[in-house]
Amino acid sequence: MDRVAVSPQTNTPAPDQGAVYGANPLPVWLLLAGNVVMVCSLWLLGAGGMVAKLILLVFWLLMIAGFGRRLQFSGVALCRVLLLGGLIALVGTGNGAGPEKLRLIGNLMMLPVGLVAGMMIGRACLSIMMPSLIMYLPLSSSFYATHEGMRLNHPFLFLGLFALCSVTLWRGGKVLTGVAALAVLLSQTRIAVLAMMINLAGRIRLSSIWTWMVGSCVIAATAWVVADHLPRLLMTHGSGRLSFWRDFADMWVAAPMTQKWLGFGAGAVEDILSGYASFTSFGALHNDHFRMLFETGIIGAGIWAVGWFLMIWTVRHSRLSVCILLSVMVTMVTDNSLNYGHYLMCCGIAAGIAARGNAQHG
Repeated sequence: MDRVAVSPQTNTPAPDQGAVYGANPLPVWLLLAGNVVMVCSLWLLGAGGMVAKLILLVFWLLMIAGFGRRLQFSGVALCRVLLLGGLIALVGTGNGAGPEKLRLIGNLMMLPVGLVAGMMIGRACLSIMMPSLIMYLPLSSSFYATHEGMRLNHPFLFLGLFALCSVTLWRGGKVLTGVAALAVLLSQTRIAVLAMMINLAGRIRLSSIWTWMVGSCVIAATAWVVADHLPRLLMTHGSGRLSFWRDFADMWVAAPMTQKWLGFGAGAVEDILSGYASFTSFGALHNDHFRMLFETGIIGAGIWAVGWFLMIWTVRHSRLSVCILLSVMVTMVTDNSLNYGHYLMCCGIAAGIAARGNAQHG
C-alpha cells in the first residue's frame, strides 16, 4: 500500500520490529498455524492446485484483514483496488465456466495480495513462507529425464524462495540463496534463470568496483559450468510456442468485435488447446500477457497493463522491489506464471518487504 505505519508522536515511519530488533511481531500460535497452512497448501499442489491456491489466498487475505483494520487508502491505492475489482468483474461476468472464472480470479489476486501483505506485515511474513518451502522442497524435488538432459522440477518454487531470500536478514540467508539459485540453474528453465538474474540485479551494488570484479569471475565460472553441464540453457530450438501463438492470434483477429473487446472468456485457451494433438505435452499457451488479451479482450488487457504500471509505480523507490516485479512480468512472456500461485505470492511478499524497508530507511 502507499501508506506506511507512522509513529504517533514523531510522525516518522514505525520500525519493522522483525527487521530491526530481530524479534517477530507475530504470536507463536499464529506462526505455527501459518506454517501448517502453508505446508498443507504446498502438499495439495499435487492434487490439482486449485484448493491449494485457495487456501494460500484466503490465509493471506485474513492476515491482511487482521493487520489492516486501521488502513487508510490514498488515491493511487484506491485506483489499484478499483482496477483489480474491475478486472475481476470482467472475468466474472464474461464467458467461461464457473470453476475457470474462479481459478483465473484467484490467480489474478495472488501477486497484489502478496505485495500488500509484505508492505503491511513486513519481514514477519518470511517466518511463515520460508520454513514451509524449506520443508517442502527437499522432500518433493527430483530430477526427471528429458531429451535435453536431466532437469530439476519446481523451478518457480525455487525462484520464489530466491525472491524471499533477497529480503531476509537471517544469517543463513546467503547460503539458502545460493542453494535456491543452484536449483533454478539445475531446472534448466531459461526464463526462470533470466528472472533470477533480474532479481539479482536489484540486490547488488552496481556502482561498486568489487561488484564488477567479483561478478565477472562468477559469470565466467557459471558460463563454463552451464556450457559443460547444463546445455539446455544455451540451446536455441523450436518449442512450439510460436506456432500456437500464431493460431491464437489468427483466431483473435477473425473474432467479432464483441469478443475482441471482452475476450473469449476464462478457460478458453485450455478449451481450444485441448483439441490439439500436442496438448498433453504442451498443455498451455505459455504467454500470460497474450492469454489475458485472448480471454478478457482489449478491455481486460488494458486493465492488466495499467495494473502492472501502478504496482511498479508504488514500489518505484525500491530498486529491488521493481526488479522482483519485473522478473515476474518477464516470466509471463514465455511461461504460465499466472498459474503458479505460490511463486506469485512469494514474489509479491518479497517486493512488498523491500518497498517497506526502503520507505522506513529512506
